[in-house]
Amino acid sequence: SDIVIGWVKDGQAYLTDRYAEEMAQPPMDKSQDWKLLSGYENDTHTVLRFTRKLQTCDDRDRVINRDSVRLLWAYNDNDPVDDDGPNGPTYHGTSRGTRTTMLLRTGREETPMFHSVLTHDMTMSNLVIPAQRTTYWCQIVELPKLDRKHHLIMTAPKITPGNEGLVHHMDLYKCHKPPNMTNIPHGHTGHECTNPNMPLDWMECYMGGMIATWSVGDENFMLPEHVGYPIGEEDDAGYVMMEIHYDNPQMKSGIVDSSGHRIFYTPELRRYDSGILSFSSIANPLLVVPPGVQDYRVEAYCEPQCLDAFIEELGQPFNIFAVVLHGHLLSSKLRTRLVRNGVELPDIVRDDNYDFNFQLTRVLEEEVTIQQGDTLMMECIYDSRGRHNVTYGGLSTSDEMCQSFIHYYPRMNISHCNSAPHPRNTLSFMGVEEIGSWNLLDGLNVSIVKPPSMSSMTYLDVIDGMTWSNASVRQFNEHQLKGSYVSTCRGRPATAVDWISLMKEGHLPDPPSRAPAEDECLPRITGGSCGIYSVNVHVSVFITGALSLVLYALL
Repeated sequence: SDIVIGWVKDGQAYLTDRYAEEMAQPPMDKSQDWKLLSGYENDTHTVLRFTRKLQTCDDRDRVINRDSVRLLWAYNDNDPVDDDGPNGPTYHGTSRGTRTTMLLRTGREETPMFHSVLTHDMTMSNLVIPAQRTTYWCQIVELPKLDRKHHLIMTAPKITPGNEGLVHHMDLYKCHKPPNMTNIPHGHTGHECTNPNMPLDWMECYMGGMIATWSVGDENFMLPEHVGYPIGEEDDAGYVMMEIHYDNPQMKSGIVDSSGHRIFYTPELRRYDSGILSFSSIANPLLVVPPGVQDYRVEAYCEPQCLDAFIEELGQPFNIFAVVLHGHLLSSKLRTRLVRNGVELPDIVRDDNYDFNFQLTRVLEEEVTIQQGDTLMMECIYDSRGRHNVTYGGLSTSDEMCQSFIHYYPRMNISHCNSAPHPRNTLSFMGVEEIGSWNLLDGLNVSIVKPPSMSSMTYLDVIDGMTWSNASVRQFNEHQLKGSYVSTCRGRPATAVDWISLMKEGHLPDPPSRAPAEDECLPRITGGSCGIYSVNVHVSVFITGALSLVLYALL
């Protein structure tokens, strides 16, 4: 760990650069790379400001990049007499805590709102959260009544106080005009998503495309000044479907929730309409993560023929300006990749220290243009060392996902682009020779034909019956990545693209690896940020009470 210990004594601020390798007083680093900028304390606070280069080439320092970083803080009420030794900093006891953040963030300042900017709240109607670990709840909520097209320019979460630990993510899907939209009485709390009780015509809203998304750890999201998400168009139904994922590990009962989104919109249209593309490995049991492995790799891709058809319909390339990476509890490293003409370009976004409870919308420092012929890829690395059984893809928090939500412009008529390993390839590793019919949507109804000895087994029976070792996990991972995949996409109601016919069987692109950086002391920094290694990061710490402060960076 990379540690800073600082304090203010008799009006003088002190700061020391340290590290830790055992449960003992952290020794001083020979290279004192953290530099004190200022420090003071009063009756209520101790304040320290310090800085460091992003890359120090000190093997006891962590590289500071755009990955998530877990900061541990601790303090002791007594200032040390010496820098180290018996009179140096003493143990903090229970005065400690942790927080995940990004020390480097390409954000967008919230510009002042002018008189033409309006707001509208869309929230749950006093829903009693079910007493179960995972709930996806859907409710139809009304958009503002508009007489012409407007642009949505910012979204802000509205979380019911006290429910911050239960609301994991919230998505808004625009409903168009299906033939028999089920009317919802005012105050109706909605239905569990995809449950048989949910009206079938609500499913049409998923095809309308996502207009806003928020996940735990995220903040208000303001779109760039040249783009806005269109609402109030002629084909709008005037409603959105709000989907909220509640994560209730303690299965508490009787909790009432009215969380949702506040949207900011304006009649002053911007240059481009924006869209959100959901791009993922299909979230069903076709995604398989064996137990007991630190770095199991899952890949997904957006079939170029599918993407090309919608780009051709649009008539021009599109530009990515922000991405949300999404996985569940086993996810440790996620990245969105781009392959052009058989060559892999720099990652669009990447996080090698992913935190399930810190899912920021990552604004790109430079927009990335996607052209016809390009392949979007998603890579997820899972750490399943704490699991004893296979983890499958699915909606539950204990299941896994591998997903990107891509914010882009101009808006296309595509809402989803997904892929998954073909079940024939997956099961062949376990000895299945032939399969018959199967269902891409749920990944379960796979008919096993040969050998006859396995014909009575289900897809899950075969995989769950596998005995895993380190060697077999590695072999299975390579087998899946080199085997066949099935890709699919989904168009919005306005499209003329025959997207159903674009479902295709194929293989993952296998672009050559990029050459390593010439200077091995300069590891990558994501988001098109090459050349910023000598820049400093400034940290300000405000702590209540007089103390000596310990700040750890665990990457």
